[in-house]
Amino acid sequence: MEFGITGPAQSDNLFHFTGRVGDRPNDVPRAIQEMTPEQRLDAIIGERVLRAFPPFGSTTRCVCFSESPPDHLAFLVAAGRVKPWGIVVNRDQMVRTGGGSVAYVPDKVYEYFKNCGMAHWAVRVATGSSWMHEREWRVPSKGEGFSLTTLRAILIGDKAWRPSLVERKDPRSPGVRVKDFPPLWRESPIWVWDSSSESIDPHPPGSLC
Repeated sequence: MEFGITGPAQSDNLFHFTGRVGDRPNDVPRAIQEMTPEQRLDAIIGERVLRAFPPFGSTTRCVCFSESPPDHLAFLVAAGRVKPWGIVVNRDQMVRTGGGSVAYVPDKVYEYFKNCGMAHWAVRVATGSSWMHEREWRVPSKGEGFSLTTLRAILIGDKAWRPSLVERKDPRSPGVRVKDFPPLWRESPIWVWDSSSESIDPHPPGSLC
């Protein structure tokens, strides 16, 4: 899908951070809230499922992403807004799944969205509600979440980290099951956050197995 020019203040990379710093909506189970960023990412990679929950002010389940060009990603991490752990998709994947960028609007306009049952497409901009730095995109879900088949990348904050092993069929021995890294880990580029340079160090699929 063609989106036109992507300027330096924009990015085709949309990050779902598993280490967002701050409060979470009450609908997120306590067990998930108490996980570390690494544990949440491990569950997503292993289960191949991205769970959806209603964002603040909405009753519609969504999965939320942040549009983050390199400099903005470095800013978010340095400011302590996010931890460098999560998954990455592109805008084409997002739009094809029914998602899009949210509108940042004043209270009166937000109430209009809310009265139309579309509060999940807007974020209030007012005193006590300042979230424009998140540059948020959302994809609504009719169920509990989305199955993941392919990813733009997986973001990790420690090059030595590896996800939990899962069982799979041994292609060389029918009927035999072996332990291996999850398919998403083996098939996706791995982006390692380098805290010294405040940048991403990319690794091709399978290179960190």
